[in-house]
Amino acid sequence: MNPIIYPKEVRARWYLSVDRDGRTVTETCQIFGLSRKTYHKWYKIDHGLGTVLYQPPRGQPATKLTHQVRLLIEREKLLTNYGPLKMKLLLKRRLDLSVSTTIIYRYYQKKKLIRRPQKRLPWYQPLKEAIIPKQPGEVVQVDTKYVWLNGMRQYQRTFIDIYTGFHHAVVMNSLEAQATIMAFEQAEKVFPFKISGIQNDNGSENRGVFHQYLGEHGIAHYFIPKSSPNWDGAVERAHGVIDQEFYLNPLRPWRTLTEYLHWYNEERIHLGKYLNGLTPREKFEQHQSSYQKVLPLTVN
Repeated sequence: MNPIIYPKEVRARWYLSVDRDGRTVTETCQIFGLSRKTYHKWYKIDHGLGTVLYQPPRGQPATKLTHQVRLLIEREKLLTNYGPLKMKLLLKRRLDLSVSTTIIYRYYQKKKLIRRPQKRLPWYQPLKEAIIPKQPGEVVQVDTKYVWLNGMRQYQRTFIDIYTGFHHAVVMNSLEAQATIMAFEQAEKVFPFKISGIQNDNGSENRGVFHQYLGEHGIAHYFIPKSSPNWDGAVERAHGVIDQEFYLNPLRPWRTLTEYLHWYNEERIHLGKYLNGLTPREKFEQHQSSYQKVLPLTVN
């Protein structure tokens, strides 16, 4: 905060109050609302009794973070989740600006940009053989896919019921397990049947609070063996299909992912040998009407 610069006329009134009116310095300071230190400092300057060199206050380190720098930090933090050291190197590269990691870390704290990792989580016992579902919802495969939207890397949670082929996906900003819970709750509202089993890899987004959530709701949670994506073949193939038909399709007729998924579940004809020309909706209705044993889905 810059010191107050009192005009010469104001300072003259202080001195008259003491010299002419006979008040003490303390009384004068009380009248004019200033400290004794301030009075004596200006008295020395005005009467040539000493030299007081004015030194402007040192700029706080945060002053380096101009509006432009702050925008860059916030945008890149959301995009890359860089720590202070990487962000320091990025600022030097982009703006030729040297900012300490301490300043960057404090700014992260101030703006609540720190995404704290989950505690180290245990590895759960993986499956030893594939589970063959006998009805809808018994095995819903879940996986995460990176997508670039609006210039930012985001995370698509994909759910596919391997019995009927019902498919749901939601794009989120976070890779945390809490976000997986939110995506799962959306899938429950979309699927026309109860989800009783989830199958996924051992990624951190599928463990911790998500595993606890499923257990509290009586939903079986299956983990595939490490480095074995073929165990989640249905959802992996679904990722390829959604890339080809939606994300990488310049002529796509659907404006949003929700519109595409509605078409996928209600109208898209699947030529896999298990669906045999049915849509996921028709597959589900066939099960509802006949209850006959049907082999699980292979996505084409």
